[in-house]
Amino acid sequence: MVVFDSSILIDALRKKKDALDLINYYFEKEQIAITVISKYEILRGANETNINLITGLLARFIIYDFEDASIMEAVKIYRKVKAKGKLVSELDVLVAGIAATNNETLITRDKDFLNFETERIRVV
Repeated sequence: MVVFDSSILIDALRKKKDALDLINYYFEKEQIAITVISKYEILRGANETNINLITGLLARFIIYDFEDASIMEAVKIYRKVKAKGKLVSELDVLVAGIAATNNETLITRDKDFLNFETERIRVV
């Protein structure tokens, strides 16, 4: 299974073909997930006219929650990135922590994730 970051889903909601193709590719092969953080990021940007569409899309994914193990993993990631003098979004750290705790590969379009320097994050 893989975990998609909100950047992929946002592009899919904007009907970008490559994002839609990527999601469909993984749906055909396996179950896919997002994190509760990505769910929040997507829903906070939703308006009344598209909330049902977005909620329907999110129902197709497994949603990984933010638990104690994820907190500890996020702290490790944060310290590693900070030690390199890099600044990254706190939400990105939490998403990476959740994906790592669940031993999943995170797929994103957000180039800030390149600062995490791990093979378990794919920036596409």
